[in-house]
Amino acid sequence: MINEVSPLKVQEVVKCGFERMQVYRRARAMFVKEYVGQYYSKHYGMTGDRPINMVFSAIRAMVPAIVSKNPLNEVSTPYMAYKEYAELQSMGLDTIQRRLKLKEILRAWVVSAMFGLGIVKTGIAAAGNCILIDDQLVDPGEIFVSLVDLDDFVIDPLCKSLAESSFLGDRTSVPRQFLLDYDLYDHDLVKKLPSSTMLHGDKGATAELSLQYQGAFEMKDLQDMVNVVELWVPGANALVTMPDPREVVFEKYLGITDYYGPNKGPYNFLSFTPPVDSNPLPIAPVSLYYDLARAVNRTMVKSLEQSDSQRNIVLYKPSHADVAQDILDAENNEAVATDDPKAVQVVSFDGQAQSNIQMLQQLQVWFNYMSGNPDQISGANSDAETATQANILQGNAMISIEDARDILYDGTAGISEDCAWYMRYDPMLDITVARRKPGMEMEEVQITPEQVKGEPEDFIYKIRSKSMSKLDPAIRSKRMMEFLTNALPALFNSGMMAMQLGLPFNLQKVITMTADQLEIGDDMQEIFVDPEFQQKLKTYLIMKSAGGGGAGAGSTGSTRKAGPQAGIAQNGGHPSQTSIPSSQADVRSAAQGGADLGQQANQGVY
Repeated sequence: MINEVSPLKVQEVVKCGFERMQVYRRARAMFVKEYVGQYYSKHYGMTGDRPINMVFSAIRAMVPAIVSKNPLNEVSTPYMAYKEYAELQSMGLDTIQRRLKLKEILRAWVVSAMFGLGIVKTGIAAAGNCILIDDQLVDPGEIFVSLVDLDDFVIDPLCKSLAESSFLGDRTSVPRQFLLDYDLYDHDLVKKLPSSTMLHGDKGATAELSLQYQGAFEMKDLQDMVNVVELWVPGANALVTMPDPREVVFEKYLGITDYYGPNKGPYNFLSFTPPVDSNPLPIAPVSLYYDLARAVNRTMVKSLEQSDSQRNIVLYKPSHADVAQDILDAENNEAVATDDPKAVQVVSFDGQAQSNIQMLQQLQVWFNYMSGNPDQISGANSDAETATQANILQGNAMISIEDARDILYDGTAGISEDCAWYMRYDPMLDITVARRKPGMEMEEVQITPEQVKGEPEDFIYKIRSKSMSKLDPAIRSKRMMEFLTNALPALFNSGMMAMQLGLPFNLQKVITMTADQLEIGDDMQEIFVDPEFQQKLKTYLIMKSAGGGGAGAGSTGSTRKAGPQAGIAQNGGHPSQTSIPSSQADVRSAAQGGADLGQQANQGVY
């Protein structure tokens, strides 16, 4: 199909696609300008016009709450024959994404989504397909994940959703010589491309916040860069390379080749707001509270100016000049003699208006409501007046965070699925991973093409719950103590009861699942590593069968003693078991934390 359409017509359509997003991109640049503040690229006075960066504070609270670590993949499949490869695939994806430093890419992806639409491109760098490298220098055959700037992204000018777009593409800057080194591209047209240092797409792009054009010609002497647009055309299953139509158009394409990648295309999108009916672009979360952030700064600037203009002036009658000077020179609590105290007065002019302070506080409350309560998320402040209100606000804040986390995890699973596709069809696949054998010992495994089973569509890709969230060390130690004192004895007790009843019970699996749900699975795995465990178990069973175990739960007759199960039941639980505080108790305990530390520090002083 793509060969039957005039290249000139396609380039004109692509130009219309860029123009369709022009207003959306300029609004995004305005939001980013508020986010970076006035000192990012310009110089102002000591106060400036934006003393409180509310947008930055909201995003700073949001990003670490949902992504602080590299993700952990959980690949499953309904086909029993593929179960082992699914486990290997999970570990292989973890290894690849650690090499890619996916955490940093995901954090930038979240920030992009806060200003509109977050876009990530996944591909493989191979000979004849160099444009997929984007701005990253990747060795041939290596999987890469790259963040795509919305200023460089283009869609169908008439589509109503991204899934229905007849093409998706992005502009990238590459060295001219890089294109000339491959026969895939028309070398005569490559030589006619204008330098990217001379022309730079739309005016007012986000990159212009820190871009300096003074060194453009000097940079051209070092490396001649050109702008090209690569389109993915789903209907033709092709990748089309063309010049940026906003700069120049040619009668032919620079290059065209078959698309090699997942069926859904090379792009993954992230948005934290509900979709807009019959429109492909989402609402930018920052746009919902941008005006409030500006209003907060205007009110703050006014309050600061009033504070600076406040003056205390001494008024006196000319006949009492000496008395006025004595008052100015007097120390605290010093007496000054005068026959007419009213002849000298101190008058205050201007000063802070209390109504402005109240308005500033109200604007901050409204900003918190519209931005998802970042103060509560970051633990910096709470607008609640009572403990009940604090619990309600905390619960509402966590709902927003959990929803954003679920959206991000689903999007990250899409990236993992793309990476798994390239793993599946990589003839040079060679990844070394370490896994635990059923006996709890570690073994080294090589993932090679010979181990590949099934197609990517046969597997289900998920990200382990809260695997990208960082747990506070104090909370982690508390959960470990609760796990060791409460969970383990209860699980061992359940295992013994199941064994006595003849019921199958995978104790090691339950222990692992429980630790994973508490987010301490990695810490707990090491404590169960004992290569001599099987030998110890055999010795214990031999001693038990020889009568060394004594009377217990298995004894019979009228003189049977109460076994461990009866003792546990009588005591209401395991002797080392402790009560686990509820979430409300944790909140109250945190509120009293400062007082506890103060009392400990003052112990023995008074």
